[in-house]
Amino acid sequence: LCHQPHGKGLPGVYPPLAGSEWVNHPDDVLVRMVLNGIIGPIKVLGVEYNNPAMQPLTTGVANMSDADIAAVITYIRNEWGNQGPAVSEETVVRIRAEVGDRTTQWTAEELGAYLK
Repeated sequence: LCHQPHGKGLPGVYPPLAGSEWVNHPDDVLVRMVLNGIIGPIKVLGVEYNNPAMQPLTTGVANMSDADIAAVITYIRNEWGNQGPAVSEETVVRIRAEVGDRTTQWTAEELGAYLK
């Protein structure tokens, strides 16, 4: 578990999910991060992480059902003191269709376009 059972991540390697502003960004951001992962620098709770390649949630994420992805994100948004809205299966279906056959990871800069 990259982010560790306590959700605090690994200092200097994997950012925390506990209290992370990214956890409650719009669904369009978080679902994309789970589907494809993220690469390059990302700032979380004021600390910059620049792990060369943070992989998707799991190597088998492409085989996870949309309902399972929605459940995982909803869990993350409501664990470790986080309080966020649920993500619906329909939202994951929509975003997966928008992502299409993209195989590359996202950058924080690219994901910023979905913060609006």
